[in-house]
Amino acid sequence: MEEQLYTTTKVAKIFGVTPRTIQMWADSGMIKVTKTLGGHRRITAQEVDRLARELGKGRPDKASLEAADSAAKAERATGDAVRVMIVDDDKDLLKLYQMQIESWQTPKTEVFLAHDGYDALLQIGSKKPDIIITDLRMPRMDGGHMIKIIQQNPDMDHCQIVVVTGLNKEEIHQNYELPDNVLVEEKPIPFARIQRLVKEHVNIEV
Repeated sequence: MEEQLYTTTKVAKIFGVTPRTIQMWADSGMIKVTKTLGGHRRITAQEVDRLARELGKGRPDKASLEAADSAAKAERATGDAVRVMIVDDDKDLLKLYQMQIESWQTPKTEVFLAHDGYDALLQIGSKKPDIIITDLRMPRMDGGHMIKIIQQNPDMDHCQIVVVTGLNKEEIHQNYELPDNVLVEEKPIPFARIQRLVKEHVNIEV
């Protein structure tokens, strides 16, 4: 059975501290964290129990966990939508992305469409997307060139980039130099994977 994982926000609620404090504890080695494929921190139930014992708080009970969940849900309800930009030169695929993502009941999501890398760069300054999902082969500016430019912009450090392509690994390696923090998925579009990344962005337990 897979072990329960908690977000840093939920662990912060359990211990009555800020999420930043949990991050500092993790950076100092006081608490061990794992990372999701999207780069988000998660903490195992075993590690929460261990730290609780060290701090003399005892094992978190069901009531405290439910209170942490309720607080996190309340924060998400009043928070901003996750901003997702789709970059693809196929108009039908753009519509499919938009219809599918906007049909999700949670989390609240805004979708922005761009027809190629150049179009995306024109919009990024004002849209400030949290997640960019892009094809590689596109006219005017391909996805690889666009990604290089985006990652040179410190204002976009928060942004998770996902490549969804019909190319195989060898073709990608031969034609593009993608940074290690860029996720690569093969077509058909992995909507379940994308929804998981969006949920991870707002620290929803999945």
